[in-house]
Amino acid sequence: MRDARFGAADWQSLLKVTVGDTAAESLPPVQGRYAVTDSALTFTPLFPFDPGRSYRVAFDPARLPRPRPIAVVTSVVRLAAIESQPTTMVTAVYPSADVLPENTLRLYIEFSAPMGNGGAQNVVRLLDERGREVPIPFLPVQADFWNGDHTRYTLFFDPGRVKQGILPNEELGRPLQAGHRYTLEISADWHDAQGQPLVAAYRRPFRVGPADARPLTMASWRITPPAARTRDPLIVTFPAPLDHGLLARAVGVEDGGGRTIEGDVTLEAADTRWAFRPRSAWSAGEYRLVALSILEDPAGNRIGRAFEVDMTRPPADPLPDAYRAAFKIVEPGF
Repeated sequence: MRDARFGAADWQSLLKVTVGDTAAESLPPVQGRYAVTDSALTFTPLFPFDPGRSYRVAFDPARLPRPRPIAVVTSVVRLAAIESQPTTMVTAVYPSADVLPENTLRLYIEFSAPMGNGGAQNVVRLLDERGREVPIPFLPVQADFWNGDHTRYTLFFDPGRVKQGILPNEELGRPLQAGHRYTLEISADWHDAQGQPLVAAYRRPFRVGPADARPLTMASWRITPPAARTRDPLIVTFPAPLDHGLLARAVGVEDGGGRTIEGDVTLEAADTRWAFRPRSAWSAGEYRLVALSILEDPAGNRIGRAFEVDMTRPPADPLPDAYRAAFKIVEPGF
């Protein structure tokens, strides 16, 4: 049975595990590790199986190194749910502003406790102002868009519909239309890591404004330095919201010698204000605010580069790894 030529795709075609109890070629296999003994082939998922969820297991003998003309063997396994009262709830959806740009690329859904491995398909809907469901607004894949501890899910609008000049955009238009109201509806049937549904469904209404196709510029950011010999926060204010998930990790501070300043970040005012409190008191001197080139606004615009690119023009130069803006911290009273 052992065969060094077998790769991940070969193992998945031989023994495929998918979420749900029906056969669907479009469903991606559950990711995990395979192991072979003298009498068995075992599969260990990358993340634990969800209590209360069904999984379909298909073994195809024709995919063995020495193929056997036997029909595919399938079995559906449903794990028992852990008996307890639902306690997990949606705590926030970002961007949190009341008005989102028409070309918003992604939403972040945060939960009060770790969730299971299931994605947002079939449990999240976008409703228009008349209460009708917007057809296929989100990227139609059941993928692992969770953060490390499964408390935040990234929900992507279909980029083919958001980006102009692409066939889905031309045929269906953008999922969000300027001047209209929408409601994001999250079903309580989304299961947490214990196999329990959410405490309650969640609804987030918002309005949509014009598309934002302008590149970011650090020159428009207002840096408010604290005084030396304090641990007061450094405040950076932006003219418009930035991407919540990226802003928390793509902006930092370094001293005049290029050494990173350790501290804690707080995002405020609907992601238009970044507050940084150092672990140790500030010293008087020169500092630099550092923004990694991955930083985006909700519409995918980056510093010096808009999301919408004119494909008829020559390719732009690669973005630098980071951008810097200098500021100074002085002694109190100066």
